Amino acid sequence: MRSSLLLVFIVSFLLTALNAGVRFSAKADFYTIELQGMGEITASASAIFTAGGKNHRIGTKDLSLLGEVKTSQVVTPFGPALQTDRHYGKADAPYRITLRIKQLKDLNAITVQGFLHNRSEQDLNLTSLEILDAMSGSGKVQMGDPSHWLITPLMQHNHAETLAVMNGGCNEVGLFVNTQTQKSFLIGPVGPAEAHCRVEVRDQKIKAYAQMDRVLVSPGETRRSEEILLIAENTETNTDIWTRWVAITHKARDNKGPVYGWCSWYDRTTKIDEAHVLDVVDSIERNPNTFGKGIIQIDDGYQIMDGIWNGNAKFPSGMARVARRVRQAGMIPGVWFAPLMINPEHPWKKANPAAIQSNAKGISNFMNPNPFHPAGANWINPSHPESKKFLRQVIETARDNGYGYIKIDFNGIGSRYVNPKLTRLQAFRELYTLYRDAAGEDMYILSCLGQPTRGVVGYVDAARVGPDSHPAHFAHCLESVLRFQIFNRVWWNNDADVSYLDVKLPSRRVGYTPEGVDMWRTWHNTVALTGGTAMISEPVNKPDVRAVWRNYEIMRPSSRENSRLLTLGKSDKNSIFGFSADRPWGDFAVYNLYNSDKNKSADITLEFRDAGLPSGTRCAVYDFWENKVVGYATDSFSGKNIPKNGSLLLRFTPLIGDSPQLIGSNLHLSIGATEIEEVYTTSKSIKIKLSSAGAQKGDLFFHSPTPLVAGSSENCTISSVQGLGGNLWKVSLKGRIWNTRQSFVLGRE
Repeated sequence: MRSSLLLVFIVSFLLTALNAGVRFSAKADFYTIELQGMGEITASASAIFTAGGKNHRIGTKDLSLLGEVKTSQVVTPFGPALQTDRHYGKADAPYRITLRIKQLKDLNAITVQGFLHNRSEQDLNLTSLEILDAMSGSGKVQMGDPSHWLITPLMQHNHAETLAVMNGGCNEVGLFVNTQTQKSFLIGPVGPAEAHCRVEVRDQKIKAYAQMDRVLVSPGETRRSEEILLIAENTETNTDIWTRWVAITHKARDNKGPVYGWCSWYDRTTKIDEAHVLDVVDSIERNPNTFGKGIIQIDDGYQIMDGIWNGNAKFPSGMARVARRVRQAGMIPGVWFAPLMINPEHPWKKANPAAIQSNAKGISNFMNPNPFHPAGANWINPSHPESKKFLRQVIETARDNGYGYIKIDFNGIGSRYVNPKLTRLQAFRELYTLYRDAAGEDMYILSCLGQPTRGVVGYVDAARVGPDSHPAHFAHCLESVLRFQIFNRVWWNNDADVSYLDVKLPSRRVGYTPEGVDMWRTWHNTVALTGGTAMISEPVNKPDVRAVWRNYEIMRPSSRENSRLLTLGKSDKNSIFGFSADRPWGDFAVYNLYNSDKNKSADITLEFRDAGLPSGTRCAVYDFWENKVVGYATDSFSGKNIPKNGSLLLRFTPLIGDSPQLIGSNLHLSIGATEIEEVYTTSKSIKIKLSSAGAQKGDLFFHSPTPLVAGSSENCTISSVQGLGGNLWKVSLKGRIWNTRQSFVLGRE
């Protein structure tokens, strides 16, 4: 008796200590999530499946609560939680469900998970587990004025919309922010990886469910849903906890950093050839101070045919010999694949018709011919035993040929798998398990996705998070790349695709940027500040490209600091992107203020409290592209009349004390965060140590009440020190030698 009372006391104490409140109706057919200061969501849970040729829906609304409610304390990746299991069914019914809710102690958050138990004597096919359904029956969403709630999909390109008008939903996860109060919550899956999920929003109601893809559940088996998180902290905490939770459960890789280099695709598309690749290699090898030693990635067009990923007649030396030449030049050879794509005339395809993706009628899936793939293509079923052998050989051949970087494209895995108990997510992860195993731990894998998927987390080092960055489509790319920044250095290194070195270069195969130099600069800023891959795709050996080489220097490598989108979830405009940096010699912040309006100029205001800048402190404001200090600000700064599609790339440096302070740099687009290693200040001098990042020549700006004069330098040269008035000093450098110890000294008079 005493032990029972003690258990009741402990459970009661835990419940009162928890942040997120959950209560059940008298029949336990509905549960209500209390969102502190925001409102309530009342939901039920159901399983939808097919058995015996009939469609079934069973759930908490239809079944009775069976047995005792089981409560226990468990550990989550973010602290202890109170776990409650409720079992539903009928004594003589063959199907039962369990609803599991965890209430976290240290966060205003819960997770919800569903289980379907097949106690019948026949197979069933599970379509979905709708574990948070506020649309059906007595379900409801009570959160005040729905027009105040902006819903941002975090794993798809769809635009943010309000709760009042959204009639669709979000792939996997939705971020809900009240634009009046700034209170927010997030709903999304956290793993372990069971199935893709969806958050539906219709008629101002919400439903979150796991898409179980008609997986087979045999007699006596139980199938669980994905665990779905609902967290109601501030916006940044919500996205941070969710992405890191997924990273933990999906075992994200973090042993390789971002890369930079050259990709052949936009330079020549499928017209690429060995001679041009080697010309590019020669140019980069001869000019390390411009290009460093990065990736040389050969894209589509080198292969004999889709499925025979060996060099065609345009690569007479063979792919292994090209890789050796790249390595001899000190760079990493990379190659593009579409492993699942196969030419209809490929001998393996004809010999293995069962290994080709097909529809329910057995008709092979087919991609129509296009200029890049004139024969069209079939698609390999990755779950077939013969497919696994074939796909493994593709990756192993690239590894054996000496390639250290592979780009995997066209990831459509179909919907019919040999193992009927795999969801689409599990089939995807099984495929990438094979890729990683075949590649080995050392090979760098980039998955070209277009938008994020949990299918590759734990297997890839980088992932494309936007559409192809053709110069005519930067605005479209920016919508994705800026929104998906939350995944960078958490799930993988973000790949924004390539940037370009000018608005238009005659020798480049792709066209110019129709929105002009303002849009080009916005994209160039974004690729560098993303902090993932920093790639270009220009014929760098051509004279017109050589004239703008410096525009590559200023983005190589990408920013050391990880940027964030300050307006994420709070606005449908992706307007303020950047970071605050903590340094022993002085903190600062760098933000790009982007006007996404396609029709008119706009003012954009940065609030220092949101940007990681101190309140009540005067800050110097440096403009990268103007290459000058444009003013001073305290607590906020407004960029005026920013042109349509244009931006201001600014550094904000708090001015504290009388010592000289670095306040600007045009050596790198991160404005001091990547190219500056250390700054030492004494009563008589300042010593600046530089990294190998950034341009060979350029300017550094200092705020100093005392005059500065040129001193000694190592592996670079001080070309001038100029007083600008108002305690501002411009120090011009030249002759920076890449991959050496670079430093210079300024005297204080």
